[in-house]
Amino acid sequence: MEAAAMEYYRSKGNDFSLDDPGFHAVLDQQLAKVDPEECDFNQIMEMQMLWAYSPSAKPVWMERIRNLGGGDDWLDVALLLAGMGEIDNAMSIGAARGGFSAVPDQRLGEVIMAMSAVEPSQLQPMGSELVLLGDRMPESLEGLRGWRDYPALLGAAMVDEVVRKDARERLVAAMKNAVDGAPEGRSKDELQGSIAYLESAAGRGELIGYPAPEIEFTWNSDGEEWNCFNCLRGKVVVVDFWATWCGPCVGSFPNVRELVEYYDGYDVVVLGVTSPQKRVVFGGERGQVQADDFAQECELLSEYKLSKNMTWPIVMTKQSVFNLDFGVQGIPHVAIIGPDGKVAYNGMHPAGDKGEKIDKINGLLKKAGLKHPPTLAETEANKQG
Repeated sequence: MEAAAMEYYRSKGNDFSLDDPGFHAVLDQQLAKVDPEECDFNQIMEMQMLWAYSPSAKPVWMERIRNLGGGDDWLDVALLLAGMGEIDNAMSIGAARGGFSAVPDQRLGEVIMAMSAVEPSQLQPMGSELVLLGDRMPESLEGLRGWRDYPALLGAAMVDEVVRKDARERLVAAMKNAVDGAPEGRSKDELQGSIAYLESAAGRGELIGYPAPEIEFTWNSDGEEWNCFNCLRGKVVVVDFWATWCGPCVGSFPNVRELVEYYDGYDVVVLGVTSPQKRVVFGGERGQVQADDFAQECELLSEYKLSKNMTWPIVMTKQSVFNLDFGVQGIPHVAIIGPDGKVAYNGMHPAGDKGEKIDKINGLLKKAGLKHPPTLAETEANKQG
């Protein structure tokens, strides 16, 4: 069944799309041979690639999955539903089974990771229960996977800062004990990454409202004498973490360009922050160009900036573009630093709501007593008037 779907995928080459009705027809043809009601959870998971991408089949299979939430596979069902955005259904299944007490200690990390998508308003009544999970912290490498999100979960639940700090320190100690002497491998690498994050500004919960973490600028495309954020104190700094190989980053360039134009003449600086990648992906006929050294990569980035009409500076940093202090787990990732040098906002998308960004930036300018443009709503109203 999967082979039939893959054959269609390969036949389309670069023209393939998950929205292709022809692809959906192939999936439905294969799934017509199977009755969801006769499948157990493991069989459903084996066929996930098929039903998950079929608009007509997915609702039927999801209903079967929800029904399985009342059986022995309830935890796997709840985690799957959470991963597919059905947080409320997942939590209802868990509550019916007795909540956290019904989850084996070794699988708590999976639940914690899934709950990172729960709204803070839903987490706050569960604060005391979440704190008690700290007493069930596993000792093994595998058992601790997912626990990286535990301190942030406590923060979202508005748990007392002292309690959160103690939980984070105990978690870091448990992870270091698990890593010590463990064999090399993916699990060890992941846990070491979690330790590094938990010891960073974002992991400590010391990012929003705190002075911007230090980042060393090693080059900027505009030749300015900047080497850190402190050089830009007194301005709002919009930090866009990106890379040339990142499609969504490049796709958001028009949005960034609009923001730069909107704040032309105001105390706002937009920085495209990246780090050495040893290659520059131009796309099109030029494709990908390898860089022999740092100097050549900077030269290539200058050419890239012109070719993509980037009207804002590109900044290379000594730290990775996946900056731990800013909690950058994926790019693009936007943070906004106020004129006072403190991080005001984090984790935004450059292609996100333009009006929201303008409101946030204007608020920071106004707070600092600096000139600011009209809001987007006011600008649109003036155009209509």
